[in-house]
Amino acid sequence: MPKVVDHDARRRDFIEAAYQTIVEEGLARTTIRAVAKRAGYTTGALVHYFADKEELIAHVLEENGKLVRERMQHAERELKGRAALRQVLLEALPLNRRQHSSWRIWLALWYHSESSEAMRKEERRRYREWLGRISAILRESIDLGELPAGTDVDARARLLVAMVDGLGVQFLMAGGRMSARKLTALVDGALDELFGTG
Repeated sequence: MPKVVDHDARRRDFIEAAYQTIVEEGLARTTIRAVAKRAGYTTGALVHYFADKEELIAHVLEENGKLVRERMQHAERELKGRAALRQVLLEALPLNRRQHSSWRIWLALWYHSESSEAMRKEERRRYREWLGRISAILRESIDLGELPAGTDVDARARLLVAMVDGLGVQFLMAGGRMSARKLTALVDGALDELFGTG
């Protein structure tokens, strides 16, 4: 009797193997062969599910983004206004091991987008979503009376996104030596400036 193959499970194996390879070896060394070997399959098995490295990376990015998105959506459901904004910003920062890995994946997207139109489109899509999420929370904060009605939501959202990007890159450039406490304090300081401390 022929062996029954769980194709969804096998695809997940390849995506997880690619994720780990990017995190540990970097994007340049993340080859189809290296990922297949890590997953315990042949290269031929991998290309049955993913046509090339670019398609595989796109799926890794999607899985990585899904985990972060779910945590942010949970924060938006449970909290409102400033409290929601704080939690969403913290979810985007490398405060634990999994988030450290997420930042290495995100940096890989930035690097890869220079030579790939498909990755540039993906990067732009993610930034639209990210800016939209921050803007929506800022508008909610205005509705709650936490921010003045005349607050420039677009400008504030861009500044907050730039802050998160900068902190994430600084964390990576410092070899992970910026503590979660320090990153959190910097976010709280920025929110104090935006909302006031009273």
